[in-house]
Amino acid sequence: MMLNILGLEKSYPNKKVLNGVNLQIQKGEVLGFVGGNGAGKTTTLNIITDILACDKGMVNINGLTKEDGLEYKKQFFYIPDTIHLFRNVAGYDWILFLMSLFNNTNYERLNNYIKRFEMEESIKSASGTYSYGMLHKMSLIAAFTLNPPIIIMDEPLNGLDPSAVVVFKEEIKRYVESGGTIFFSTHLLDVAEKICTTVAILKDGKIILHDEVKSVIGNRSLESIFMEAQIYERDTQSN
Repeated sequence: MMLNILGLEKSYPNKKVLNGVNLQIQKGEVLGFVGGNGAGKTTTLNIITDILACDKGMVNINGLTKEDGLEYKKQFFYIPDTIHLFRNVAGYDWILFLMSLFNNTNYERLNNYIKRFEMEESIKSASGTYSYGMLHKMSLIAAFTLNPPIIIMDEPLNGLDPSAVVVFKEEIKRYVESGGTIFFSTHLLDVAEKICTTVAILKDGKIILHDEVKSVIGNRSLESIFMEAQIYERDTQSN
C-alpha cells in the first residue's frame, strides 16, 4: 500500500469538514480526488502533507507516519493550489535547495524539465516576477526532478498554458510508468477522466465512491457519474 488514510476527522470552529475519510492508494495509481467546493479536498491534502493536524485518524505512506519526521516527508512532493515563496528567491535556487533536502544531484534531469516546461528564460529570475501559471510550472519541474514515491497536487492545472498541460500529461504517464504514484485534486472532471486510472469522490467529508475510472464510467462520462453520486448520497442522507 503506497498511501493509507484511515478515519480522518477535522473540525473548524463552525463546521466539521472531514467526517471519517478512508482511502487507500496503490503504487502506480493516478488518483483524481474530486468533490464540490467545501467538500474537504484541500483539508485532506494538508493533513496528509503534515501542514495541518487532524482531530482523529491516521495517515501512512510506505509504512511511515508523520512521527517519522523528514523520512515521511521525503515520500512525497506537494504542490498546493497557491504557491508561496520568498519573492526575491529564484525558482532555480529554490529547486536546488529542495534537491539538497532529497539528496538529489540529477542536474541533467532538472535541466531537461526546465526545457520541457519552457522555463529556460525565467527559471533564474526572482519568483516574485512569476505569474500564477509559472509558479505551477516551476513546482512541476521540482516534482518531476525530485522523483519522489508519490506526487500530491491540489488543482495542478490551474494557470497552465495549453503546451504546459500537454507536457504535464506526458510527464505524469512517464512518471507512473517508472514506478511513481499521483494523487491530485481537481474540479476538471473531463481532465480527471482522461488522465486518472482511479477516482475518489468526496462529499460532506466522506469518500462516497472510489474505483477505477474505466469501471465507473463505462459508456458514460465522469461528470454524469459525479452528479449521480452526489444526488444518491443526498437522497440517502435525507431518508
